Amino acid sequence: MAQANSQGTVLFTRPQGQGEELVSALEDNGWKCIRQPLLKIHPFHTEHSQAYISIKQQILNLCDFDVVISVSSNASTLAVDWIDQYWPQMPLGINWYAVGPSSAAPFKKLGIEVATPLKNHSEGLLTLPDLQDMNLKKVLILRGKGGRELLADTLKSRGASVQYAELYERQAVPFENGELAKLLRQRQIHYALITSGEMAQQLAKEIGQDSALLNIHLIVPSERIAKIAKTLGFNRPYVCGHLKPENLLASLNILKAKNH
Repeated sequence: MAQANSQGTVLFTRPQGQGEELVSALEDNGWKCIRQPLLKIHPFHTEHSQAYISIKQQILNLCDFDVVISVSSNASTLAVDWIDQYWPQMPLGINWYAVGPSSAAPFKKLGIEVATPLKNHSEGLLTLPDLQDMNLKKVLILRGKGGRELLADTLKSRGASVQYAELYERQAVPFENGELAKLLRQRQIHYALITSGEMAQQLAKEIGQDSALLNIHLIVPSERIAKIAKTLGFNRPYVCGHLKPENLLASLNILKAKNH
Protein backbone atom coordinates (compact mmCIF):
# COMPACT_ATOMS: atom_id res chain seq x y z
CA MET A 1 0.00 0.00 0.00
CA ALA A 2 1.36 3.42 -0.94
CA GLN A 3 2.24 5.86 1.79
CA ALA A 4 0.79 9.35 1.92
CA ASN A 5 2.34 11.64 -0.69
CA SER A 6 4.17 13.85 1.78
CA GLN A 7 7.79 13.63 0.69
CA GLY A 8 7.71 16.07 -2.20
CA THR A 9 6.97 16.32 -5.90
CA VAL A 10 9.18 15.10 -8.75
CA LEU A 11 8.92 16.12 -12.41
CA PHE A 12 9.24 12.85 -14.35
CA THR A 13 10.42 13.76 -17.83
CA ARG A 14 11.12 10.45 -19.56
CA PRO A 15 9.26 9.68 -22.81
CA GLN A 16 5.75 8.29 -22.59
CA GLY A 17 5.62 4.73 -21.24
CA GLN A 18 9.22 4.61 -20.01
CA GLY A 19 10.45 4.17 -16.45
CA GLU A 20 7.17 3.08 -14.92
CA GLU A 21 9.05 1.01 -12.34
CA LEU A 22 10.73 4.21 -11.16
CA VAL A 23 7.40 6.02 -10.86
CA SER A 24 5.90 3.12 -8.89
CA ALA A 25 8.84 3.04 -6.48
CA LEU A 26 8.67 6.79 -5.88
CA GLU A 27 4.92 6.80 -5.30
CA ASP A 28 5.14 3.76 -3.00
CA ASN A 29 7.65 5.69 -0.91
CA GLY A 30 5.60 8.84 -0.53
CA TRP A 31 6.77 10.92 -3.50
CA LYS A 32 4.34 12.51 -5.93
CA CYS A 33 5.28 12.19 -9.61
CA ILE A 34 4.17 14.66 -12.26
CA ARG A 35 4.61 12.98 -15.63
CA GLN A 36 5.66 15.49 -18.26
CA PRO A 37 7.81 14.06 -21.07
CA LEU A 38 10.23 16.53 -22.65
CA LEU A 39 10.98 14.34 -25.69
CA LYS A 40 8.99 11.87 -27.74
CA ILE A 41 10.39 8.89 -29.60
CA HIS A 42 9.57 8.68 -33.32
CA PRO A 43 10.54 5.30 -34.88
CA PHE A 44 11.39 5.14 -38.57
CA HIS A 45 8.44 3.05 -39.77
CA THR A 46 7.74 4.65 -43.15
CA GLU A 47 8.49 2.09 -45.85
CA HIS A 48 10.57 3.26 -48.81
CA SER A 49 12.09 6.07 -46.75
CA GLN A 50 15.89 6.10 -46.79
CA ALA A 51 16.06 5.56 -43.03
CA TYR A 52 13.72 2.54 -43.22
CA ILE A 53 15.63 0.98 -46.14
CA SER A 54 18.96 1.48 -44.33
CA ILE A 55 17.72 -0.16 -41.12
CA LYS A 56 16.23 -3.10 -43.02
CA GLN A 57 19.48 -3.70 -44.90
CA GLN A 58 21.55 -3.64 -41.71
CA ILE A 59 19.21 -6.07 -39.96
CA LEU A 60 19.25 -8.42 -42.97
CA ASN A 61 23.06 -8.28 -42.86
CA LEU A 62 23.23 -8.82 -39.10
CA CYS A 63 25.27 -12.01 -39.50
CA ASP A 64 28.09 -9.95 -41.05
CA PHE A 65 28.82 -8.19 -37.75
CA ASP A 66 31.12 -9.42 -34.99
CA VAL A 67 29.78 -7.02 -32.35
CA VAL A 68 26.38 -5.35 -31.86
CA ILE A 69 26.04 -2.59 -29.26
CA SER A 70 22.84 -0.88 -28.11
CA VAL A 71 23.17 2.51 -26.44
CA SER A 72 19.52 3.02 -25.43
CA SER A 73 16.49 1.04 -24.34
CA ASN A 74 14.48 2.55 -27.22
CA ALA A 75 17.05 1.28 -29.73
CA SER A 76 16.99 -2.16 -28.12
CA THR A 77 13.20 -2.44 -28.16
CA LEU A 78 12.95 -1.39 -31.81
CA ALA A 79 15.89 -3.58 -32.85
CA VAL A 80 14.29 -6.63 -31.24
CA ASP A 81 11.14 -6.03 -33.32
CA TRP A 82 13.21 -5.80 -36.49
CA ILE A 83 15.30 -8.88 -35.68
CA ASP A 84 12.24 -10.89 -34.72
CA GLN A 85 10.71 -10.06 -38.10
CA TYR A 86 13.68 -11.07 -40.27
CA TRP A 87 15.59 -13.67 -38.22
CA PRO A 88 13.45 -16.66 -37.17
CA GLN A 89 16.71 -18.18 -35.94
CA MET A 90 19.34 -15.92 -34.39
CA PRO A 91 22.63 -15.55 -36.28
CA LEU A 92 25.56 -17.10 -34.42
CA GLY A 93 28.94 -15.62 -33.56
CA ILE A 94 27.84 -12.12 -32.57
CA ASN A 95 28.94 -10.59 -29.27
CA TRP A 96 26.14 -8.39 -27.90
CA TYR A 97 26.60 -5.39 -25.61
CA ALA A 98 24.35 -2.72 -24.12
CA VAL A 99 25.07 0.46 -22.24
CA GLY A 100 23.09 -0.70 -19.18
CA PRO A 101 20.50 -3.15 -17.82
CA SER A 102 17.47 -1.32 -19.26
CA SER A 103 19.09 -1.40 -22.70
CA ALA A 104 19.92 -5.09 -22.32
CA ALA A 105 16.48 -6.19 -21.07
CA PRO A 106 14.55 -6.19 -24.40
CA PHE A 107 16.94 -8.76 -25.88
CA LYS A 108 15.80 -11.39 -23.36
CA LYS A 109 12.74 -11.89 -25.59
CA LEU A 110 15.06 -13.34 -28.25
CA GLY A 111 17.22 -15.30 -25.83
CA ILE A 112 20.23 -13.09 -26.53
CA GLU A 113 22.83 -12.75 -23.77
CA VAL A 114 23.99 -9.15 -23.55
CA ALA A 115 27.04 -7.90 -21.65
CA THR A 116 26.82 -4.56 -19.80
CA PRO A 117 29.44 -2.44 -18.04
CA LEU A 118 29.43 -1.59 -14.34
CA LYS A 119 29.18 2.09 -15.24
CA ASN A 120 26.21 2.56 -17.54
CA HIS A 121 27.48 4.86 -20.25
CA SER A 122 29.68 4.77 -23.35
CA GLU A 123 32.80 5.34 -21.27
CA GLY A 124 31.88 2.28 -19.22
CA LEU A 125 31.44 0.16 -22.35
CA LEU A 126 34.86 1.20 -23.59
CA THR A 127 36.54 -0.21 -20.47
CA LEU A 128 35.25 -3.76 -21.11
CA PRO A 129 38.18 -6.13 -21.80
CA ASP A 130 36.62 -7.66 -24.92
CA LEU A 131 36.28 -4.26 -26.58
CA GLN A 132 39.97 -3.34 -26.34
CA ASP A 133 41.52 -5.12 -29.34
CA MET A 134 39.03 -4.51 -32.14
CA ASN A 135 41.34 -5.09 -35.10
CA LEU A 136 39.27 -6.05 -38.20
CA LYS A 137 36.08 -6.37 -36.11
CA LYS A 138 32.82 -5.21 -37.69
CA VAL A 139 30.60 -3.33 -35.24
CA LEU A 140 26.95 -2.27 -35.47
CA ILE A 141 25.79 0.39 -33.01
CA LEU A 142 22.04 0.57 -32.37
CA ARG A 143 20.91 4.09 -31.46
CA GLY A 144 18.65 7.02 -32.24
CA LYS A 145 19.46 9.55 -34.93
CA GLY A 146 22.40 11.73 -33.93
CA GLY A 147 24.12 11.59 -30.58
CA ARG A 148 27.63 11.16 -29.27
CA GLU A 149 30.44 9.87 -31.47
CA LEU A 150 32.75 8.80 -28.62
CA LEU A 151 31.93 5.09 -28.81
CA ALA A 152 32.30 4.78 -32.58
CA ASP A 153 35.41 6.96 -32.75
CA THR A 154 37.17 5.02 -29.99
CA LEU A 155 36.32 1.60 -31.45
CA LYS A 156 37.58 2.78 -34.86
CA SER A 157 40.83 3.88 -33.23
CA ARG A 158 41.12 0.33 -31.85
CA GLY A 159 40.86 -1.14 -35.35
CA ALA A 160 37.11 -1.70 -35.83
CA SER A 161 34.88 -0.76 -38.73
CA VAL A 162 31.67 0.76 -37.36
CA GLN A 163 28.17 1.30 -38.72
CA TYR A 164 25.14 2.89 -37.09
CA ALA A 165 21.60 1.53 -37.22
CA GLU A 166 19.66 4.69 -36.35
CA LEU A 167 16.25 3.30 -35.45
CA TYR A 168 14.38 6.43 -34.33
CA GLU A 169 14.64 10.14 -33.81
CA ARG A 170 13.90 12.20 -30.72
CA GLN A 171 11.50 15.11 -31.08
CA ALA A 172 10.95 17.87 -28.56
CA VAL A 173 7.52 17.95 -26.95
CA PRO A 174 5.93 21.32 -27.84
CA PHE A 175 4.80 23.64 -25.04
CA GLU A 176 2.88 26.89 -25.01
CA ASN A 177 5.03 29.86 -23.99
CA GLY A 178 5.60 29.70 -20.22
CA GLU A 179 3.52 26.51 -19.83
CA LEU A 180 6.24 24.38 -18.23
CA ALA A 181 7.44 27.14 -15.90
CA LYS A 182 3.83 27.63 -14.78
CA LEU A 183 3.52 23.89 -14.07
CA LEU A 184 6.68 23.90 -11.92
CA ARG A 185 5.44 26.85 -9.89
CA GLN A 186 1.83 25.80 -9.46
CA ARG A 187 2.65 22.24 -8.46
CA GLN A 188 5.60 23.36 -6.27
CA ILE A 189 7.98 20.98 -8.01
CA HIS A 190 11.49 21.13 -6.54
CA TYR A 191 12.97 17.97 -8.09
CA ALA A 192 13.24 16.77 -11.70
CA LEU A 193 14.64 13.61 -13.25
CA ILE A 194 16.68 14.39 -16.38
CA THR A 195 18.27 11.47 -18.24
CA SER A 196 19.93 13.11 -21.25
CA GLY A 197 21.61 16.29 -22.35
CA GLU A 198 18.76 16.88 -24.80
CA MET A 199 16.24 16.78 -21.95
CA ALA A 200 18.30 19.30 -19.99
CA GLN A 201 18.40 21.60 -23.03
CA GLN A 202 14.65 21.31 -23.53
CA LEU A 203 13.95 22.09 -19.86
CA ALA A 204 16.31 25.07 -19.93
CA LYS A 205 14.67 26.38 -23.10
CA GLU A 206 11.20 26.19 -21.58
CA ILE A 207 11.98 27.89 -18.25
CA GLY A 208 14.30 30.53 -19.69
CA GLN A 209 16.54 32.46 -17.30
CA ASP A 210 14.18 32.21 -14.34
CA SER A 211 16.67 32.12 -11.46
CA ALA A 212 14.24 30.47 -9.05
CA LEU A 213 13.45 27.64 -11.45
CA LEU A 214 17.13 27.16 -12.30
CA ASN A 215 17.53 26.18 -8.64
CA ILE A 216 15.40 23.07 -9.14
CA HIS A 217 17.21 19.88 -8.05
CA LEU A 218 18.05 18.03 -11.27
CA ILE A 219 18.71 14.34 -10.71
CA VAL A 220 20.90 13.00 -13.52
CA PRO A 221 22.57 9.63 -14.19
CA SER A 222 26.10 10.83 -15.05
CA GLU A 223 28.70 13.53 -14.53
CA ARG A 224 28.55 14.29 -18.26
CA ILE A 225 24.88 15.28 -18.07
CA ALA A 226 25.52 17.19 -14.83
CA LYS A 227 28.14 19.28 -16.65
CA ILE A 228 25.71 19.98 -19.49
CA ALA A 229 23.09 21.06 -16.95
CA LYS A 230 25.55 23.45 -15.31
CA THR A 231 26.48 25.06 -18.63
CA LEU A 232 22.74 25.62 -19.21
CA GLY A 233 22.48 27.55 -15.93
CA PHE A 234 21.07 24.89 -13.58
CA ASN A 235 22.60 25.31 -10.14
CA ARG A 236 21.82 21.98 -8.51
CA PRO A 237 22.44 18.92 -10.67
CA TYR A 238 22.91 15.76 -8.59
CA VAL A 239 24.42 12.56 -9.99
CA CYS A 240 22.56 9.46 -8.84
CA GLY A 241 24.33 6.92 -11.07
CA HIS A 242 22.41 4.06 -12.68
CA LEU A 243 18.68 4.76 -12.72
CA LYS A 244 17.54 2.04 -10.38
CA PRO A 245 14.67 2.74 -7.97
CA GLU A 246 16.94 2.42 -4.93
CA ASN A 247 19.45 4.94 -6.35
CA LEU A 248 16.75 7.44 -7.24
CA LEU A 249 15.11 7.16 -3.82
CA ALA A 250 18.44 7.50 -2.03
CA SER A 251 19.28 10.61 -4.07
CA LEU A 252 15.94 12.24 -3.31
CA ASN A 253 16.30 11.49 0.39
CA ILE A 254 19.79 13.03 0.44
CA LEU A 255 18.59 16.15 -1.35
CA LYS A 256 15.57 16.52 0.89
CA ALA A 257 17.73 16.17 4.02
CA LYS A 258 20.02 18.95 2.74
CA ASN A 259 17.04 21.26 2.45
CA HIS A 260 16.05 20.84 6.10
